[in-house]
Amino acid sequence: MDCHIEKLVKEGKLQEAILELEKKTADQPDEMDLLELGELYYREGKNTDALNKFNAVLRLNPENSKAQTYISMINKVLDFFCKDLLNP
Repeated sequence: MDCHIEKLVKEGKLQEAILELEKKTADQPDEMDLLELGELYYREGKNTDALNKFNAVLRLNPENSKAQTYISMINKVLDFFCKDLLNP
């Protein structure tokens, strides 16, 4: 992650960091940038966006264990909420 984006994250400016990473990955998708973007979306509670980024990471590197772990965690959360919606 570049220094400017890292600084935004440290300052708690996650939305700004997300926008910067979105711009960066739109032109040149990079495994580590996509992973960081997924993590930021996850921290923001935007599970669908996070899941999309983690899946993009796996398209570049199917062996990325961190992306696999996040996908598993998100799927468990989504599965829990879907069951809760179907069985109130």
